[in-house]
Parts: sequence; C-alpha cells; structure tokens
Amino acid sequence: MHQRIAAAEVARQLTARRHPNALTGPTWRPGHRATQASPKTVRLWHDGPDEPDHLDQYAQALRAAGYTVTAEHPAGARPRLRITRQSEGK
Repeated sequence: MHQRIAAAEVARQLTARRHPNALTGPTWRPGHRATQASPKTVRLWHDGPDEPDHLDQYAQALRAAGYTVTAEHPAGARPRLRITRQSEGK
C-alpha cells in the first residue's frame, strides 16, 4: 500500500542532494520541478537541457531515499518520473 507524499517533500529531497530546483530563486534556472498528481503520487520533470540524464540522476537519488520511481513518457508529452512511496511494513 502506498502512503501519502507531498511534491514539496520530493523537491526538498532532491535539493538536499544538490539538484537545483527550477522553481526557486529570483530567476528561472534549469532544474527539477515536482507537481502533486494525487495524494499518493508526485510527478517530476527536468526543465532544461539534458533532460534524460537529469531524470536518471533524480531517479537514482529518490530510490536511494526510499521512494518508488517509475519513468513515464506518454505519447506526445515530455518524459517524467512518477514518484510513490510504500507504507512501512507493507
């Protein structure tokens, strides 16, 4: 069973691991952007160049932090990551 997670929590995890957040600071910069897809799902994009490489780095960092990460690439849309987290003991 999955537990609730917040997009802000995922963004903080990546920022703590020195991955820049595209939404913070006085001006735009390349980096990650997390959005709340549902109470138990966060979607993550990389805004900027080298999108596949950065998504791979984000996936590795989040898996190391205990998240379940699935790469998604819907037809006609940019690649992204689907982030969930299993409940303890499940």
